[in-house]
Formats: sequence, C-alpha cells, structure tokens
Amino acid sequence: MKNKINKDSLKYRIVVFIMYFAVLVGLTVALIPLARLLMSKDGMEKFHNILESYKFFSVFVFLFVQAVQVVVVLIPPVQIVGGMLFGGLWGSLLSLLGLWLGSAVVFLAVKTAGKPLVEAIISKKNVKKFRFLEDTDKITVILFVLYLIPGTPKDAITYIVPLTKIDIRTFLLGVLPARIPSVVISAFFGNSIYKENYVLTAVFGAVIVALAIFGFVFREKAVSNVRKFINRKKIVENEQNKQ
Repeated sequence: MKNKINKDSLKYRIVVFIMYFAVLVGLTVALIPLARLLMSKDGMEKFHNILESYKFFSVFVFLFVQAVQVVVVLIPPVQIVGGMLFGGLWGSLLSLLGLWLGSAVVFLAVKTAGKPLVEAIISKKNVKKFRFLEDTDKITVILFVLYLIPGTPKDAITYIVPLTKIDIRTFLLGVLPARIPSVVISAFFGNSIYKENYVLTAVFGAVIVALAIFGFVFREKAVSNVRKFINRKKIVENEQNKQ
C-alpha cells in the first residue's frame, strides 16, 4: 500500500513538473521580445505606445504577468517594468494587486493539491528550511517579518504558507503588506530610469543595492533566529504540559 502511495506521488510530481516546465519555457519565449524592447529608450517608448493603444487591456496584461511571477517563481521581479510603463504610483499599485492575485491563486492551489504540489515546484532545501512554519501559533507575525527581510525567497515561501495554520484572508491582508516597501522602491526606480532622472535612479539604485546587501548578510541569520525562537517556545510548552 505504501509503495502504491509513493508511486502515485511520484507520478503526480512528474506531471506537475512537466506542466510547470512547459509554462516556464512558454513564458520565457513569449517575454524575449519584450526584454529586447525594454533594453533601449526607443524600445520602451514603442512598447509604451503599444500599451496605450490597448488602454485598459494593457493593465490586465501587466496584472497577469505580475501574478504569474508569483506562480512561476523563476520569473524575475517585474515591478521595475511596472514603474517604467505606468509610473511610480500606478506601477506600485498594479504590482501589489498582481502579487495579491498570484498569491491567492498559489494559496488555493496548494490547499487543493496539498504538499505534493509544493514538493514538485519548490526545492527540497527551501521546503526543509521553512518547515518550522507549519507548527507555530505566531505565524502571522513571523511571516510578516520574513516577507519584510530583503532577499528571502518570498515566492517560494508563498507555496509553503498554505501548509501552515494561517487562513487566506489573514495571509493576504496581514502578511503580504510587508512587500509594499520593496515593490514601491522598485516601481519608482523603474520610473526614474524611464524618465532618465539620473539623480533619482542613483538614489533608488543605491537603496536597492543596500537592501540587497543587508538581506544577503542577515537573511539566513534572521531565519535561523526565528526557527530557534519557535523551537524554544515548543520546549517551554512541552515542559508546561508535563507539569
């Protein structure tokens, strides 16, 4: 019976991986022309004019791409592009809305499919690293801190979150707002590039680099400290239950 379950799980992972890989390849091929356009000022102007010709439809296209970034975790952040195309304010708002939509899709998908979906998409290293999230009552605060720290694999964590005790409403309204600072900075950085405002570009670029360095230096330590805090709390609770 156990062997049958393992075989079914393996088949499920293979199917999910093939579907995931197919989507990833398709999106990569589809985004190559866009990447080429955005590499020059003239290209950005041309793409901006194309979007303006489609009016509100362009907004939905961007929301879709931003949402897909969460679902397909290997796609690089598109908030900078949002700032180039829609300005700092609207680029930020649309990026955040896309992040919320993508996160909601991932949450509901994992709730439906369960852990095999997570194991098929997320590396074993990340699944093991953040497994401690499944057994804590302080999940909202801990997740908020993790999403706030630069450099943590937020899109990977989004796949692990549905396996915890948190509900979708608390996750979307109580945790995801932690992504607002990084999204806003990225969008305004993209807008400053598009407007060729070199002073603001340098300022936002310096902030992004500083946050990246901070995240690189402290993210592992922060995750380790959170894990130790949860483990100590469990030990204390077990001792109290024994008494």
